[in-house]
Order: sequence, then structure tokens, then C-alpha cells
Amino acid sequence: MESKKNHILIVDDTIELRALLSKRLSNLGLSSEQAENGRQAMQKLAEKPFDLVLLDIVMPEMDGYQVLSAIKSDIRFRHIPVIVISAVDEMESVIRCIQLGAEDYLPKPFNPTLLKARIEASLERKHLRDQEQTLMQEIELERQKADNLLLNIMPESIAQRLKTGERLIADTHQAVTVMFADIVSFTDLSNQITAQDLVRRLNLIVCRYDELASKFGVEKIKTIGDGVMFVSGLSPSNENHACIMARLALRLQQEIGKFSLLDNLPLELRTGIHSGPIVAGVIGSQKLSYDLWGATVNIASRMETYSLPGKIQISEATFLLIKNEFLCAERGRIDIRGMGEMKTFFLTGTRNL
Repeated sequence: MESKKNHILIVDDTIELRALLSKRLSNLGLSSEQAENGRQAMQKLAEKPFDLVLLDIVMPEMDGYQVLSAIKSDIRFRHIPVIVISAVDEMESVIRCIQLGAEDYLPKPFNPTLLKARIEASLERKHLRDQEQTLMQEIELERQKADNLLLNIMPESIAQRLKTGERLIADTHQAVTVMFADIVSFTDLSNQITAQDLVRRLNLIVCRYDELASKFGVEKIKTIGDGVMFVSGLSPSNENHACIMARLALRLQQEIGKFSLLDNLPLELRTGIHSGPIVAGVIGSQKLSYDLWGATVNIASRMETYSLPGKIQISEATFLLIKNEFLCAERGRIDIRGMGEMKTFFLTGTRNL
């Protein structure tokens, strides 16, 4: 692959000098364009990329100082090195140009060998800076990918704490609502389709879970096979966590019916919800995981396990939080393994308030 040919802009009001510089650049294997004044130079810079500018000082309309200042104050051009070639050889002019951002300064008449050396050095420095900039952009892109990946597996506030170097993240939340939902007869249905078809369809479902969780302001903690776990109320200001989760649960019941695994038969969810305190934190080193622990999680899981197809079973604790806004049917007391008898309800809809 051929290396990119460097392109130089010659800015001088003397046509003979422009022609001389253009010929010398050509002999060096460099392409060039010419501008007879500062305004024309700025126009050409805006039209196409250049790798170096050879700039005179004394010019009509817009002198070299103004051009240099304009180049270095414009984010589009400031990376382009500028070599000033001028008959103005006073030290004051040299210092002014360097302060304005010139890469180098050569007096007229210039020494061809010295000009060649200065041009090659400037182009090499620019090449190295360009490589550094490209590397920095690649690093930033990878950082953004890592940040996005982190946000995909845990709440934003937790991700930010990890990024700031917090080592142990363990929080107690006194009042949240946890929901588990599981696709009814998923295992039997999945055995009757190909692996590719199974993963494709399940991915569509989980993506819909993600969209709705984001819409309702609920955190999806994880998927477990065909099951999913949500929590509402991690934010201290979210006192209405149970009602928010109830709305999400009802919406999920509607949405799951739009999907099927076999013979266009609509899917159903078995759902369980409980409200109470939890402990939340991050565990792992190579593969980080944000998770929830405590009796509230266990009871919510049991609410799902002992629910019925197409039903949303809620605990009495959740019922007391949502009863004024939602329609619920008492199921009665059921024996929950490891929990004993518990009074439960089915969430059936919203009240018309």
C-alpha cells in the first residue's frame, strides 16, 4: 500500500517565490497548492486537508500574523504545522510567530537544504502527532465501549462508583420491589426448535424487557435462562416503587403475548412480586455482577414459582402498597416452601381513578 502523499499549502504574494517553492516541493515528492494572500489561504484550508503551510508575513488584505493566528485558533486547522518564510528577520517577528504557534521560522532568501530539513522534520512531527491522536481516539472509543458494557450489566450510579475506583460496593435499601417473571412451558417448547431459532426469539423477548424496564425506570438485574429479575426503588427518591413495578408487570403480560416459540402460539408469563428491604452490591473480579440478596428476593422468587400461567402473584406487603391504584384478587393463604403459609393476591389491572 502506498503511503499518503503529503500536501503543502504555499502562501505568498510573490508569484515567482510561489513557483520556486512549488518546484522544490515537487522535487521532494510533495504535492502543493498556492494562495496569493491570507484570505485565499483560509478558503483553501477550509476546502481540503493540508499537512503543512509555508507562510509569508508581509501580504495584502490579511498578513501572515493574522493568518497564523486564524489557523491556530480554529479547531479544524490548529493541528497543521506552519513554517514561516519571510524577509522580516527581526527577532521580534520570530518570537511573535513562535508565540502564535508557528512550527519554525526561516528568513528569506532561504537555504534550500535547510528548508528541506525543516519541512521533513515538521512533517515527521505532524505524522507522530497524528498517530498519537489516532491512538487516543482508539483508546477513547474502547473506554466508551467499556463504559457502555458496564451500563448494560448494572445501574448507572453503580457503574459511576466503580469508575471512580470504589472497591467494595454494598448497599442496604429498606424499601424496594422485586419482580421475577418466567416464560410458561419454555423448556418443553424450546426442545422443539433449533438452537439458532431459540436464541433469536429469546433475544427479541429480552430486548423488549430492556426497552420496557428503561421506559418504566426499573432496573433489570439479570436474566436466568428464560426468566428475568427486576427491581424498582433503588433510587432514594423512588417512593412509588411498588406501583411502578405493578405497571411494568401488567405491560409485560400484554407484550409477551406478541411472541411465540412454536406454531404461533402466544407465550405466557408466570410472575411474582414482593416488596421489602434488600442488600445490593457488586461481586466478582474478572466478571463483575451486580446482584440483590435477602428475604425480599427469596419471597419474590417464591411468588413467581407458586404463581399460575398468565398470572401476576403479589405478596401482602406489595398489595398494601398498591391496593389504592390497582385491582387485585385475593388468592388466599398458600403454603410456600421455606416460608410457611402466606397470604397472596393476583394483580389483575389498574383502577380508573
